[in-house]
Amino acid sequence: MKLSLKLVAFTLLSQACAITLSQPEQTPEPIPSSFVSSNSQGSTQYLEKRMREIIINKDYAAKQAKKTATSSSSETPPPNWVRTVNGVPEIVRPQIIAGVTISAKPPQTTDGLEVWVSLKNDGSPKIIKPEIKNGRTKNGRPNYSTYFQTATTMTYNKEQLKAHNMKDDEIFTEVQYIEEADLEDHLLNPIIRCTPERYQKKGIGRDKSTEPFCTPKDDVRLVMDKTYFITWYSRFFDPEVEKVRILFSNIKESFRQKGLKKRDFGEAGQDVSGGHKDNDNDNEENEEEGTDVIDYTPFDKRSKVLEHGGKVQNSFYASDWVRNEDGMLPVTILEEWIGNDVYEKKVLISIQPDNIPDDEFNVLENSIVVEFWKGSKVGKEDLLDLKKLEEKYANRHMQIEVEEGIDYEKYIVMITLPMCVVIAAFGMWLFVTINRVDLSHLKKKKFAREKTTHRRIPFVLKKNKYESLPLNSADLSGTKTD
Repeated sequence: MKLSLKLVAFTLLSQACAITLSQPEQTPEPIPSSFVSSNSQGSTQYLEKRMREIIINKDYAAKQAKKTATSSSSETPPPNWVRTVNGVPEIVRPQIIAGVTISAKPPQTTDGLEVWVSLKNDGSPKIIKPEIKNGRTKNGRPNYSTYFQTATTMTYNKEQLKAHNMKDDEIFTEVQYIEEADLEDHLLNPIIRCTPERYQKKGIGRDKSTEPFCTPKDDVRLVMDKTYFITWYSRFFDPEVEKVRILFSNIKESFRQKGLKKRDFGEAGQDVSGGHKDNDNDNEENEEEGTDVIDYTPFDKRSKVLEHGGKVQNSFYASDWVRNEDGMLPVTILEEWIGNDVYEKKVLISIQPDNIPDDEFNVLENSIVVEFWKGSKVGKEDLLDLKKLEEKYANRHMQIEVEEGIDYEKYIVMITLPMCVVIAAFGMWLFVTINRVDLSHLKKKKFAREKTTHRRIPFVLKKNKYESLPLNSADLSGTKTD
């Protein structure tokens, strides 16, 4: 008996060891689809898994690259190059401003389809690529005609001209246009130049010119941290003007323009009774604050903001003196110009030539008004609570306190209105359920129709008190007498 028990135990132990020591068969590696293995049971074909290519939107990828790339790494100016001007060699140093390359080395051969830069109403650049359609060049470089040429009258006699059809005592005069001396410098700048035909309109009725400015347009919005080009017509000033500078001045808007005035005030600052209350209030406010307000009454070329009652105050920025012939100045809107307490403000842009001293210059002459804006900010706080938890877990050994989650007051404000709607709907359902009344015993009222048996109300015609006039002689009772 004991021997049989030992045999059974030994058998079970041997089977358990065999199960434990036995290794599973190794999974065969995948074989390319072109390889086929054949054995006694038949042929077996192994196929590879196809890999799908990731499709990325090119426009989206370009926008993301612009957001993540820095200005220093993405914008690298072209190398310097040498040119000869009037027999003197000089080094030209290209630069990149707001994505526009200026003073780059021109190509050796041109086909008339060179890329140039236009300017939007706010002064931001826009790249234009010319193209040929139906044998004509579309969106070609602008033609400035004779705006930047100097008209010169030439006088010739017969001895000088030696024309065969000219009389002996005849004097011939001709007007010739001479190109500007720095034409090559302007050809290196792809940005469109300002001419009188590109002047904008300003004022409430858009009937006043923005001369000498072409961009930006009057009463447009300039966003913070963006670069805009202020352009002007260089031939607007006297030939003796060599340098100019740009000035920015603060503007205090009127209450009516901000929307704080009563509705019974008219557009001209008058109330219903005809009194000039708005102007009086503005003057009283300026006297209380003690700020210097510039009188703009003599100037008829005013902006819409000034016509609505805006008052020009002190100047807060003056650029360096630049060449008048350049006709442009890039400006990047800084946050310190707008201020920390305000989100936007109106600014007067004026240009001062070097032949007018500071004490005689009036900022309201030849000026425009724009708005500096900080821009919109979108708060993306999705999955922020999970990020905070992950940060807390990563810094658990460094004894750093991390605030978990976000401010839940925002969630409370967001769900308050939907919860009120749900509670109101539930209350209405509860009211209808409690006051449910069986109305099945009521009979539907049948109204009188065409086939009804009810007696209709007779239609009574009103008797006319007057008789109708006779239509012809036969309707007359008597005989006709001549």
